[in-house]
Amino acid sequence: MARLKKNGWALLLFVVGVVATIWVTDVYGWLVGQFERSSPFKIDFQATRRCSGGELIDLRRHFADQSLKLERGADRLIICDPDALQTNVADAPRDIANAFPGCLNYRTGVLQMLRSSDTVCALPSGDSYICDGEAAAIYPGSSALGAETNAIAPCTDQLLTQFGFDTTR
Repeated sequence: MARLKKNGWALLLFVVGVVATIWVTDVYGWLVGQFERSSPFKIDFQATRRCSGGELIDLRRHFADQSLKLERGADRLIICDPDALQTNVADAPRDIANAFPGCLNYRTGVLQMLRSSDTVCALPSGDSYICDGEAAAIYPGSSALGAETNAIAPCTDQLLTQFGFDTTR
């Protein structure tokens, strides 16, 4: 009987030790993550050749918070800008919105496209939108957020040509 009690205590101590080790490892990883800045990376929006580096849906995979929501058409927004953006994984959504306040609004966990902004226009196909990055440096005001049902103005042929999109409608 004494031997059984001794083995029971040994098993209990072993289980407690394993759980404590896992907990300490998780807490340590979380603490390091809070103070360590993620590696910097550069986003090249390529204001030519259809701005392939600026598709928000593709850029989202770089963001630290994979639960980030793209709303009001932001999931179909393409940013065209000649200047690259240096950021890091944790700050990328906020930095992109701060760089293009005429196109995007950032609230924790959500990037929203400004549907009533003069710097956002719709491609002829109607399935994607363009953010004119150079023109989007100034915040147009809260009314530019618009409603979910706001129609987006079509892009001009001049803008489409400038960014390398097809101008045939």
